[in-house]
Amino acid sequence: MSCDLPVHCSHFTVHLLCMVIVLIGAIANSWSLSAQDSVQMRQDIKVLASPEMWGRSGCHDGEAKAASYLQKEMQLIGAKPLGDNGFQKFDIPAYKMEGRVSMSVDGQNLSPFEDYRIEPYSRSIHQQNIPIIQFDASLLLKKNEKKLRRFLVKNAEALPKSILYVGAVNAKKMKPEEVDELNAQLRTLKQHNPYKAMGLLFGVEELPVWGLSSTRVEHDFACIYILMYKIAKDTKSVSLDFENVFFTKHTQNVCFMIEGTEHPDEYIVMGAHYDHLGCMGDEVIFTGAHDNASGTAAVLNFARYFAKNPPKYTTVFLFFTCEETGLVGSKYFVEHPLLDLSKVKLMMNLDMFCGGDEGIMVVNSQSEQMRPFYDNMVKINDENNYISAVKSRANAANSDHYFFSQHCPAMFIYTMGGRYGGYHNYTDTCERCGLNCFEGLFSLIRDFISDIK
Repeated sequence: MSCDLPVHCSHFTVHLLCMVIVLIGAIANSWSLSAQDSVQMRQDIKVLASPEMWGRSGCHDGEAKAASYLQKEMQLIGAKPLGDNGFQKFDIPAYKMEGRVSMSVDGQNLSPFEDYRIEPYSRSIHQQNIPIIQFDASLLLKKNEKKLRRFLVKNAEALPKSILYVGAVNAKKMKPEEVDELNAQLRTLKQHNPYKAMGLLFGVEELPVWGLSSTRVEHDFACIYILMYKIAKDTKSVSLDFENVFFTKHTQNVCFMIEGTEHPDEYIVMGAHYDHLGCMGDEVIFTGAHDNASGTAAVLNFARYFAKNPPKYTTVFLFFTCEETGLVGSKYFVEHPLLDLSKVKLMMNLDMFCGGDEGIMVVNSQSEQMRPFYDNMVKINDENNYISAVKSRANAANSDHYFFSQHCPAMFIYTMGGRYGGYHNYTDTCERCGLNCFEGLFSLIRDFISDIK
């Protein structure tokens, strides 16, 4: 930067003013770079959580579109691809529920996801006025075996052409051991259909969280939850119209690395799952901004940072698929590693990274192996006051760090508090994501990684 000043200014004045200008420029530049990180973070979340990504699962190839975006962004910064041009490809059985989804009870139309939720492993149904057979859930108790047999004999011919409605039970009138027995029977019933009904309809006071469990196995019946007050004792029929296809999904982890300057043969691994829940028909899209476009965007921003500031250790950036179906992508990577896992200094998994007003939780930070990592992160935060708290939790199979933790040091970080959308809900959108804590989170993890010996 040059200083053009009047000739009558003293050398001292000129020198002082130049120093001030340089300092102001440095501060402005620093602020600009810092602010740009949050802007870029928001932009990545906006893209990944856009309706055009269809919830980053099998629906309308949304998962493949997200993978292509990540591949392109990593190529732009010059990261070295692993696998097949940055893709680690594999196949998985899956469902996709595209197109129209509708449900009505005795002719009254219901609101998808708000009034009812179709389990994502349900078989397709396109039929009007399906008879409803009401079923007392207490018949599932062992003491009521005879009553259950009589019920099944009575309805044997009708069940395959009907929807079996299982109403909520008043647990207050039951013994604790009976409640436990009934809950176990209901869990089994939701996965199997021994009564051969076309579908099972469960009346509940509150609709359960939507997830992709059990979608790797084809089912021959539909399982649907409905708010119990939508079904009366004299309800006669239900109409259903939805297509849910069981298919072989060609999917991929996205894998790149930036070579280390001092320890190129040792690794720091940063990971996040980029997949989400897809959609319950075209009207209900689970955009998954907080879970986990945010963690994916954070890892992407770390990759951009280290591309400009080469790390000591080779840093590997892994974007996992199929986390929502049971940590499938990360398990596949560990079973088919593209690097020597014994040379990994630390694997850090970022999942649900919006918010953060109440700090972060570090999962798998309490073992003898992991405690030094956690203690150093706390120390760095105490010295710099980057975020409000760094909390600790024992290991759990709740995200993509888990299978790594069986082979190398691994931790899972998620934020606590702050603003973000509903969990596993279509309300988890970019607009609801609070990123006011992101710069502090970024700085803490940057310093922590740089300090790894």
